[in-house]
Amino acid sequence: MNKSEILENLLKDKRAVIFDFDNVLVDSEPYHFEAYDIVFSKRGHSLDRGEYWLEWTSKGGGAEGEIERYGLAMDPDEIRREKDPIYHEFCRTKIEMFPEAKEIIASLSGAGYTLAIASGSYELDIRTILSSNDVENLFSAVVGKDGISLTKPHPETYIEAARRLGIPPSSCLAVEDAVKGIRSAHGAGMEVIAVLTDLTRDLRIDGADLTLESLGEFLSVLRGLLRSS
Repeated sequence: MNKSEILENLLKDKRAVIFDFDNVLVDSEPYHFEAYDIVFSKRGHSLDRGEYWLEWTSKGGGAEGEIERYGLAMDPDEIRREKDPIYHEFCRTKIEMFPEAKEIIASLSGAGYTLAIASGSYELDIRTILSSNDVENLFSAVVGKDGISLTKPHPETYIEAARRLGIPPSSCLAVEDAVKGIRSAHGAGMEVIAVLTDLTRDLRIDGADLTLESLGEFLSVLRGLLRSS
């Protein structure tokens, strides 16, 4: 089957589409990196961008992984507490949605799908960006890391998103960009689309039910399906 046929089958009988947030809908990962790098640099350690995309973004190692890899005498909770307000200011003033993401969201909503966010960011940060981009009203649920106990790759984030929607996980389709997110959604009982981006295209992203090369390809295939339906 071609990608259009696979996407059609994935959307068939689905009632909801649940999106990861960072690097899927919004160009935020560079700002997560920048905020963390500011905090680590104050302590004499600079982050490597390539390593960050692999170890933090794709694998989900976080500050704990960075500290362990380099044997740093730092407290990851303290690192995050200092990073969070820096990143929140970026959410308020700098971070924008990918242009294709807005049309994908509007198209799916217009086609009758219920939409949600299942993210490793804080709900306040997510809603700040959605509101500033005038799309918050299109999402029926937003689950951030402050709304769950166990983060991705554990399935709780997606399970909680489906619970808030009141829709069985098997009737939800997830959209992800990272291995940890694919595992999380599959663990929750959902099928998954992986969308590659400039940050993840050179990484090995395995396990999705459909892999699309970009948001642009996702939008193009989706437009074709909705025109023919």
